[in-house]
Amino acid sequence: MFKNYLKIALRNLQKQKLYSLINIAGLAVGLAVCMMIMLYVTHEMTYDRFHTNAKRIYKLQASVKIGGNTMNMNYMSYASGPLVKQSQPGVEGYMRTLDYFKPVVVSNPLTPETKFKEDKLIFADPAFFNFFTFKLKEGSANDVLNKPFSVVLSQDMAKKYFGDTDPIGKTIKLKTDSVYTYQVTGVAENTPSNSSVDYNFVASANSLLAMKEAANYTGEQRIASGSFNLFLLLKSQSDTLGIRNGLQRMADKEKDDFKTFYNLSSLTSLHLSNNFGDFSNLKYLKIFPLVAVLILLLALVNYMSLTTARATLRAKEVGVRKVSGASRKTIAAQFYVESGLFTLISFSLGYALCYAFKPWFLNILQLKIDNSFLYSPTVLLLLFGLLLLTALISGIYPSVVLSSFKPVITLKGKTSKQSGGTAVRKVFTTLQFSIAVGLIICGVVIDRQLYYLRHADTGLDRENVVMIPVSNSIGKNYPAFNKDVQALAGISNVATSHYAMYGGHDMYFMEGKTKEESVGLAALSVDDKFIPTLGLKWKYAPVAGKQLANANSIVINETAIKELHLPANPVGSFINTGNGKLEVAGVVKNFNFSSMETTIGSLGLFIKPDTTQVWGQEGCNLFARVKPHTNMPSVINAIQAIYKKYDQDTPFSYSFMDEAFDKQYKAEDRLASIFSTFTYITILLATLGLFGLAAFTIEQRTKEIGIRKVLGASMTTITTLLSTDFLKLIVLSVIVASPIAWYAMHNWLQNFAYRIAVPWWVFVLAGAMALITAVVTISYHAIKAALANPVNSLRSE
Repeated sequence: MFKNYLKIALRNLQKQKLYSLINIAGLAVGLAVCMMIMLYVTHEMTYDRFHTNAKRIYKLQASVKIGGNTMNMNYMSYASGPLVKQSQPGVEGYMRTLDYFKPVVVSNPLTPETKFKEDKLIFADPAFFNFFTFKLKEGSANDVLNKPFSVVLSQDMAKKYFGDTDPIGKTIKLKTDSVYTYQVTGVAENTPSNSSVDYNFVASANSLLAMKEAANYTGEQRIASGSFNLFLLLKSQSDTLGIRNGLQRMADKEKDDFKTFYNLSSLTSLHLSNNFGDFSNLKYLKIFPLVAVLILLLALVNYMSLTTARATLRAKEVGVRKVSGASRKTIAAQFYVESGLFTLISFSLGYALCYAFKPWFLNILQLKIDNSFLYSPTVLLLLFGLLLLTALISGIYPSVVLSSFKPVITLKGKTSKQSGGTAVRKVFTTLQFSIAVGLIICGVVIDRQLYYLRHADTGLDRENVVMIPVSNSIGKNYPAFNKDVQALAGISNVATSHYAMYGGHDMYFMEGKTKEESVGLAALSVDDKFIPTLGLKWKYAPVAGKQLANANSIVINETAIKELHLPANPVGSFINTGNGKLEVAGVVKNFNFSSMETTIGSLGLFIKPDTTQVWGQEGCNLFARVKPHTNMPSVINAIQAIYKKYDQDTPFSYSFMDEAFDKQYKAEDRLASIFSTFTYITILLATLGLFGLAAFTIEQRTKEIGIRKVLGASMTTITTLLSTDFLKLIVLSVIVASPIAWYAMHNWLQNFAYRIAVPWWVFVLAGAMALITAVVTISYHAIKAALANPVNSLRSE
């Protein structure tokens, strides 16, 4: 029986090539998009679950409340680990890791001239490879991190620095603030792509105790915030509340000017719940699954609509089978087999499309997913479930409709009233174009918001400013380096800052109206060339002759006047810091020193003298403004040559300030790119469905068209007649989609402190695009039918 069903399905597939192609292609595209999104979502939801003890590992975090301000602390002090284990019976073990906060320069002593800037250096306790389930290719998990200045390399780093030779026992040099020689004691597999703990180099934590900068990381000798990730292995998951309460009681006994609160976050929730760092992809986990469902629904609607629309061609077949004794259940099974065959072909093609476009998709999301993850049991099980679900949904409606035909009616050729439901197909078409119109509106609004962010006046001049990070290796040579860059013909101004613009800032807490009130003040340490070089404007200029580079002076922005309760013109007034007073030397107009997703906060500029002690020994960033119409590559090459003249130990790097500003919106950029692609796919699917449905509908009206032509109807009249019904549905879809899309985009725009209003013309544009697409799609069949010879269509009458 099954073999017979399969033969009939294959015969119909070959007989109806156009409709089979539309059905298979549309469903394959929908499944491919669904697979890619499912792969992404599954990858994000399975972070860190590969660790053996993942369910019992928690990260300790703190929140510090100072006055009315709360600061979240992701890191704990070095001493916190052993003190927590000692004081809390529910803690079985702990693991401290320090993510080195900036790239380090790495070299192989055998080839000292070859140096690279590397990131993902972490320092970890000796039991790192026992605590976490990271596999060692070489070395013993019990020994690799026991000794100071020992390091484990990832497979990629071992290959990069030692090629095919065995690196165990050899040494590499790591330049942090100073240069240290580390012995390679192990090689670990590269971290899985769904791991929150990521590394290229794992150095022994006890190395820090022997390093010059050790006091910066290990000075605090109590449970407090600090520089280390602190992971706790609990004896039981149920111990979290007791441990948190125990730590809170200890914190409450401390006599500090601030209040500390502790929190335990499970390892498996860190990637999605942690707000420290770049977790912009979390925004997609709410959006993409919905888009995947909508696109797959479009493809399934296409299939069901076309299958039931062509029911008249199968009606007599169903009637003959029923007269011959076939039950409704048997006929339904036959159409399920056909749907299953279509689904299987579409699924195979969709998987091939998913595999082919996966690199592009992941590149837009700026994600890496290991190939091994594609074949993990979880992913394979989900793919199999998707196949079954698609086969079930795609087959259920056609099989119910077609198996319900009454043989007496169908054998007389009267199937119009029971051929699958014209009203249902109209609903399907409206739904398809509603989704397409909605995505068009959302895509345009997202694009307009991004355009606004990039072109808004942020209060400073970002164009043609090159930022060069300078390490402490340059030392006493920094003033000479600064002077030589300033002397270049293509450079108009240079300035110095501790941080790159949009690369972070310090935070100070100042007294408000009372000593108890604390006001957070973002702070940048800069030189006196910073304000003119970046084009900042004075709200209240300094007193003539006033020296800005003064340890007891500060330049603030307009927001700080209000937040610190200062006079309208505060120049010459003082701010209480709690440890002394700072004189307000000037006020600059507000400028966006961070993302425009948030309002401009209070800012203080500490103007420091450009001395070797301040900049050369600590490291800094040099800002060079390039003159207009200057050859940028030649200027960069000239700066690089000067840089190498004074610092040969650190590789040269640079960035442009406008690009750094744009990078703050990488999540929105990805969202815009993905939305554009999804919109094109949605329009394609909707067009395919309309193309097939229009072809069949017009085919059913062939004789009507022939009679109208004989009676004198023009081609324009016939084309308009055939198009009107479909265009009414498109207009309805615009009406349905517009308020839903407006609501979604209005809520999305609330994430930005500076935003556009949803423009009225976007609804007109989306509607026009949908109507034009529909007219072009329908006109092909309508004009073809209008030009047909009526003699041929009426010959059988």
